[in-house]
Amino acid sequence: MPVYAHRFVHSLFSLCPGELVLSVALVSLGGVAAGAGILSLQNRQQEIRRLLAAGLPLSAALLAFCLGDWALLWALPHLRISFSTEIMLPLVASFFVRLLVFWGLLGAMLLAQQREKCRWTPGRATMILFFAANLGFSAVQVDAYAVEPLLVETTELSLAFDDLDPAAPPLRVVQITDTHIERSGHREATVVRQVNALQPDIILLTGDYLNLSCLDDPTSAAHFRQFIAQLQAPYGIYAVRGSVEPMRESMASLIEGTDIVWLEQEAVTLNVRGQAVTLVGVDCSHNLELDTARLEQALEGVPADAFTLLLYHSPDLIHEASAQQVDLYLGGHTHGGQICLPFYGALVTASIYGKQYESGLFQKGETTMYISRGLGFEGGGMPRARFLCRPEVVAIELTAAR
Repeated sequence: MPVYAHRFVHSLFSLCPGELVLSVALVSLGGVAAGAGILSLQNRQQEIRRLLAAGLPLSAALLAFCLGDWALLWALPHLRISFSTEIMLPLVASFFVRLLVFWGLLGAMLLAQQREKCRWTPGRATMILFFAANLGFSAVQVDAYAVEPLLVETTELSLAFDDLDPAAPPLRVVQITDTHIERSGHREATVVRQVNALQPDIILLTGDYLNLSCLDDPTSAAHFRQFIAQLQAPYGIYAVRGSVEPMRESMASLIEGTDIVWLEQEAVTLNVRGQAVTLVGVDCSHNLELDTARLEQALEGVPADAFTLLLYHSPDLIHEASAQQVDLYLGGHTHGGQICLPFYGALVTASIYGKQYESGLFQKGETTMYISRGLGFEGGGMPRARFLCRPEVVAIELTAAR
């Protein structure tokens, strides 16, 4: 059975979108025809007429909704919202949901036809339920694909630490993570405006700068550099490698010609208007033992009373950072789940701690950690969508504890 399932899934993805839409239409018509055949064997002519009167419009409506899904995904690059041409996986997923609704309502209608004394008129009620469910699903898709990805949220925090100098003025840092750039679009332009309006002293980048589909694309890399060139921070832009920059060479090539200072298992101390801040940069390999050693290497020689700000791509180093008494830890990687459910949150976080650190502010011992939802999308055939999980820029004002 798994072999047949694998072949079926493979055959779905070998179709072009037009063939997939046509297949869904034929499956729905086949369901109506099968139901009519069952009723014909029972010599139920009146019920057959009712089934056809409701089932054929349902099939036509299903086809229209499926064409709408295709049109939405096709339009995204043209609207400069997202830029994937690999739309089969999200298209198959949306068709599957719509077919479930169709078959569920068709089955309910057939069962109702079997009841001799049923006074319910299934045609009208079925159409109302069908349109309500599909319009609701379409609204969710439009929000996830075309609305939320552009609604960049600025999260502003004020944090106080004992290791900061009370005589120095507050320091503002802005964190940007998981840009996953394919091409520059409306979201990137919004981020530039919002970040520069915050007037940060320092900008901190915590990994995953290109989309997984564009790691070797020179145009995507050029658009990332153009994006960075528009950001303004008088005391510099600092960055670490994330998950999609696996090689030193790839990171070096990506930031060539920019003002980014790349931290690799090292610490650098800045003096911002009299406030000393030690930035600690550690590459993310998702190998906890290796990255713990990297953290220890980066902290060698850093005074115990220095204010330390760790840049690490994921939340997975939180216990080790706390053991090293890091003051502030900024990361991302989880995308906040990217696709979330009401009252539950992230479905997937790609963290070894599951949902424990999916996004937001956390305290572990003496270490404060903020995990940003980031800006972009994973890539590959995965949907370029965010639902109940807006992209995020983080602005933190650092002051001394009084």
